[in-house]
Amino acid sequence: MKLPKYTGKDYYVLALVLIPISVALSYAAMGKALFADFRVFLTAILLSSVILAIYFMCCGWWAVLMKQRFVHESDTGKKLFFMIVAFLMMSGFVLLLIFNLFENIPFFNYKIEQSRFIWAYIGLGFVNIFLSFLFEGISRFEEWKANLRRKEQLQLHFQQSQLQGLKSQVSPHFLFNSLNSLSSLIEEDTEAAERFLDEMSKVYRYMLRPEDEQLATLKKEIQFIESYFHLLKVRFGESLQTNIRLAPEHLDYMLPSLTLQTIVEDAIRQNTMSKNQPLVIEIGVAEEGILFVRHNTNPKTRSEVADQEGRLEEMISRYQQLQEPVITVREEYGSRTISIPFINTIETAWK
Repeated sequence: MKLPKYTGKDYYVLALVLIPISVALSYAAMGKALFADFRVFLTAILLSSVILAIYFMCCGWWAVLMKQRFVHESDTGKKLFFMIVAFLMMSGFVLLLIFNLFENIPFFNYKIEQSRFIWAYIGLGFVNIFLSFLFEGISRFEEWKANLRRKEQLQLHFQQSQLQGLKSQVSPHFLFNSLNSLSSLIEEDTEAAERFLDEMSKVYRYMLRPEDEQLATLKKEIQFIESYFHLLKVRFGESLQTNIRLAPEHLDYMLPSLTLQTIVEDAIRQNTMSKNQPLVIEIGVAEEGILFVRHNTNPKTRSEVADQEGRLEEMISRYQQLQEPVITVREEYGSRTISIPFINTIETAWK
């Protein structure tokens, strides 16, 4: 049978306090008579310990039930109120049981005294209130530690995926294509070649930014993606068309760095394009304040994309793991729309 646990320290604390509370409770019931005979002392402590252990387990079961019922931080007051009220009610029954057992053991020569019962009830009530707040504090601390560990794990996951993504972004394939395009431009148009080299340096400078810059403003992302589009358009020509429509008030919003590049790269990998059937990529902000990237679809065959890594799926998964509003992907006839919620503050789990 699995015992109820409000925190990971429940039974450790119980082991520490059970005997002292049993002695104090037995003394409150019997006074100095508790120490008059070793048999009386040992029997009283044993009985009190067994009953209190069962009582604390029942309290633990109720506390876990309340924890499951009131899950939000704003409900902490209600949770503690219902816990303590129930504990105080059970305390009376437990004390009646202990006092009556003491009275019915012949060699105890004990009679219940009302004043001693009242003081024992008050004392056990204070113990219950103290333990309730103690366990709530331990629970909060354990949740904080768990969140911290989860954040560290997610940070490690992000860095690993960021490194893997960087390997993909700065792949020899992309670099060779860019250098081939540059070589062709040098022979045909030196001015265009200089522009291409400038945009290429901007792209790689942004890709190789410091690891701690995990968020970027939309303005920086757009500046980067415009340079990235320039390289792609030199390579694909009229087969790739872009349309970026953004209002100035949206440019300070935050989103994970290279979000747009991930989506654009995924669109190019997944779709064929030609002069007659160009890939058209549109970037804008919806009325709800959500960034969207929309493009037409002309899917490649499965064999052409089977070996490509799903970096877009990985980015969506990270949003879900970090409890950010989800990225949505809507497939319509002949088009695909990816909606990305902005991150309005740097104080998020992405840091």
